[in-house]
Amino acid sequence: MKNVLGIIIAVDNDNDLREITEHRTVAAVPFGGRYRIVDFMLSNMVNSGIFRIGLLMKDKYQSLIDHIGNGKDWDLSRKNGGVTMLPPYSYSKKSSPLVVGEYRGKIDALSGAIDFLQKNRAEYVVLADGDVIANIPIDEVIQQHIDAENDITMVVTKKGKENRLSTYCEMNRRKEIVDIRVGDSNYSKCKHEALGVYVMSRQYLIHLIADCVTHNCIHFERELLTRALTDSKIGGYLFGAYACKIEDTHQYFKANMDMLDKETRDEVFLRTRPIYTRICDESPAYYGDKAKVEDSLIADGCHIEGKVVNSILFRDVLVEKDAVVSNSIIMENGRILNGASLAHIITDRGVTIRDGRTMMGHENYPVVIAKSSVI
Repeated sequence: MKNVLGIIIAVDNDNDLREITEHRTVAAVPFGGRYRIVDFMLSNMVNSGIFRIGLLMKDKYQSLIDHIGNGKDWDLSRKNGGVTMLPPYSYSKKSSPLVVGEYRGKIDALSGAIDFLQKNRAEYVVLADGDVIANIPIDEVIQQHIDAENDITMVVTKKGKENRLSTYCEMNRRKEIVDIRVGDSNYSKCKHEALGVYVMSRQYLIHLIADCVTHNCIHFERELLTRALTDSKIGGYLFGAYACKIEDTHQYFKANMDMLDKETRDEVFLRTRPIYTRICDESPAYYGDKAKVEDSLIADGCHIEGKVVNSILFRDVLVEKDAVVSNSIIMENGRILNGASLAHIITDRGVTIRDGRTMMGHENYPVVIAKSSVI
């Protein structure tokens, strides 16, 4: 789609992933054994024919830049278009005198990149959060937006468990949004949850940003959307397949565990709409004679001598003899030594669990071990 610009917002004002985001933004957090969370929205856009994408960043973005590089793994290494990194304050002096210090929210981030929006000639903009796990046909969302003549079209899914960080909406039979609430479903009247994906015209987005800056509004959903609701037509695109916004550690853990279910994987990883990621060639995983692996995702380069059950192991993880890993996520270069036992644990990159150690969390509150720790 030559007349569509994609913008992915990798700004973590409302996310709480504790130690996992100590050194990286949520968009750069590893997921599912081989991906990063940003891969899903990048792939959604590319699969829908959007090849001009801006990536808004706030801080801790080195990992994200290293992962995406020039964008060639997503077919975004192009002379015309491609991916543009938009670090903080790159345009803020000219565009928004209110942006002082750190970004306070998405409005500040968008205001800081107003030049990028103004110089682009695209007719429509797809604005998406970088913390969404889903395979969304964005081209269908754009078509519904055009056909319905909406000012804004937002992608929604059926409401799950209520969360103080989530945005809820009430949608009528004409697929029009009539109420928007943040952290409150209005006594369950709002039966849908926003996924943080919005379609609107580029000029209309510029107008909304200018209006919010003038009135010192900083919250996209609570202020920009609710202001637009009073005098604009906001439509809803109901997405029925698997979708999850990674807003806290519990959601991150659950979304990873969901990938162990074949039906869920089939909804997310479609052959017709593949999820792309940075290619890292590794040797195949090695399984020792006494290794036992059940219902797990094991990445290339792993060496398994012990027992792994209902777990996700990223590249180059070692599980030694008599070690047991169950219901856990072990990120790249993890070392689980002889006789160690883990249950409901998330280890960041390069963590070593020493011989004979036992660690146990809970499915609703998994224990997170910080990067490069030795326990």
